[in-house]
Amino acid sequence: MDYFIYLGICIVATASPGPAIFLSIKNGAKYGFSKALIGVVGNVVAMLTLASVSAVGLGAVILASPLLYTAIKVIGGLYLIYLGVKAWCSKPLSHTEHTEKLVITAPSRLKIFSESYLVGISNPKAIAFYTALFPQFINLDQPVFSQFALLAGTFAVCSFLFLATYVVLASKLRKYLERKKTLVWFNRITGGVFVGFGAALVSSNHA
Repeated sequence: MDYFIYLGICIVATASPGPAIFLSIKNGAKYGFSKALIGVVGNVVAMLTLASVSAVGLGAVILASPLLYTAIKVIGGLYLIYLGVKAWCSKPLSHTEHTEKLVITAPSRLKIFSESYLVGISNPKAIAFYTALFPQFINLDQPVFSQFALLAGTFAVCSFLFLATYVVLASKLRKYLERKKTLVWFNRITGGVFVGFGAALVSSNHA
């Protein structure tokens, strides 16, 4: 019963809109499914990293230090703002000067992975989530590592499935982004969303 409660929490948490989801949508729409899926893997690896940090107790240490927590929060928020400004200011390139059809050049797989990993790892709210959640579902009378592996693995699978679903749906929009005006507005909308998330993270109170 406890596991299914945890599963329900994971589903709600991973399906709810956030920076990782909007980054997956942006990548899927602009670069297609296969490239965007690399970003999904990057975000999932970041989530597993944060889960491991919380499991060994470092999450509690970070939460106990307002200065360290604030530093991570500000760095993460500024990175999201940077991604937003970068998306807003990006200029689409046409095949020629006489056509509105665009060539969208995808960054390398390593860059897509790294960008998604940094978006995931720089969110201190995830550390707070894991640190508060894991102890509620771990029985100290049973082997802890196997329980941790199950909890972290469940969250990772849920995250992967939902992000991949958003990527599939967004990749269907790629053909519409071949028009210059559409891509300009898409960049502005996604850029604005990232700036909003970043500003909210920077300005949020310690919790």
